[in-house]
Amino acid sequence: PLKQPTQSRDSCLNPMSAILLALLSLSMLTYSAPVRSVANTRASPRTFAVRPTMLRKSALRNAAAHSRVTDKAVDTYKLPPKSGKSKPNFAKALAATAAMSAAVPGIALAKGGEFGALEGGVPALVHPVMMGGLYMTTLYTGFLGWQIRKMRTLADDISALKQQAPQLTTPGKTFASPVGPLIESLKSELSSTDESTKKTLQADISSLQAFATVDAELQNLTSERKNLVKGDFRDRHFQLSSLLLALGVGFAIEGPVNTWMRTGKLFPGPHLFAGAGLTVLWAAAAGLVPAMQKGNKFAKDLHIALNAAGLGLFSWQILSGIPILKKVLEFKFGIKL
Repeated sequence: PLKQPTQSRDSCLNPMSAILLALLSLSMLTYSAPVRSVANTRASPRTFAVRPTMLRKSALRNAAAHSRVTDKAVDTYKLPPKSGKSKPNFAKALAATAAMSAAVPGIALAKGGEFGALEGGVPALVHPVMMGGLYMTTLYTGFLGWQIRKMRTLADDISALKQQAPQLTTPGKTFASPVGPLIESLKSELSSTDESTKKTLQADISSLQAFATVDAELQNLTSERKNLVKGDFRDRHFQLSSLLLALGVGFAIEGPVNTWMRTGKLFPGPHLFAGAGLTVLWAAAAGLVPAMQKGNKFAKDLHIALNAAGLGLFSWQILSGIPILKKVLEFKFGIKL
């Protein structure tokens, strides 16, 4: 599909160009046709242009009727006689149409050296190289986003574990994690208190010792979350995602444009459709950011789902783009893989 077209610039017109030329010719013929006056007995005379070669006498009568011309005036209307004066006008119309078609750029195929170096092999490699780099950037951005989600889930787990903490009954004592120093403090008070207080202390010590296993898990989760916070994953994810969105959308458009410059046409297929879908998912995921910043859980989950689907399309695009890259290397550089 990357074979260079053999048509010249003047021999290949697209359908839109053909329609444009037909309209230009029609307008010039209309302008160059003779104009006859029709007398109206009830109103002031009206004039209208007629193309004798295209309109029949019945059509002329209908036009006159819509113009509120009397039947008598219509009957007296005569088709203009053929004369040699219309031939030069028709020739002028053709000449003007040809001049207009020559002046309008881009009517022929977008090929033939008019884009210069942009049609070469090096610009053709910009898209695959950049998209390969952006694919790796997507993977790393996804890793950063997953760490942010992990921080959020850890915070929820820590809150759930803290709710399991025992309520101390000893006056002046409150729960604190880790529970080891608190247990030692309560044990030290056993020797210097009365019997009623000792029972209370013993009950609190027993409940704290039973919670020690949960407390160890709580300490591990807290330490892990502190390390994640130090990694500054949220800001890094936001900055890298913004760069990925800007470059990804830009080079997703650059790829088809470069293909059109080199071949004069596009090639609808899995690679093109996957790229279009990926661009839409990028935009949709970015549009959820304001709601995510307000703490909307649904927006956060949908953001992750859209980016997961985008990663799948991106992987498909990479696989479908490898054969295209091989053809570019073969036709532009003579490298056959």
